[in-house]
Amino acid sequence: MARAEVDAGACGYSAVITVRQISKDSVQVQIESACEMLTAMNEEMTALKWRGKDHQVFRRIPESAIYRCASCHIRHTGCPVPGAIIKAIEVEVGAAVPRDVTIRISKDGENRI
Repeated sequence: MARAEVDAGACGYSAVITVRQISKDSVQVQIESACEMLTAMNEEMTALKWRGKDHQVFRRIPESAIYRCASCHIRHTGCPVPGAIIKAIEVEVGAAVPRDVTIRISKDGENRI
């Protein structure tokens, strides 16, 4: 099982994404969050093909099942969760090593605490 924890930023929501490989070419994604837009995605991610000629995950962004699902449920286009889902799937299926991804946001003239 691969796990990704996301603090989405200004919206105040966090998410825990778990990915389990359920067959040689399919994974299940589960999102735990207080954000109803994110948890609404769970129903569509119970069995996603990640490899084979009819795979659904590792496609161009508009063709990926993750981003298509996100576009139906998430109203904030800056949400980092869809990318985190892809990263967790990569780790679960052995296509990537588990490494943190960092985004730092700042604005000139403002100090961060």
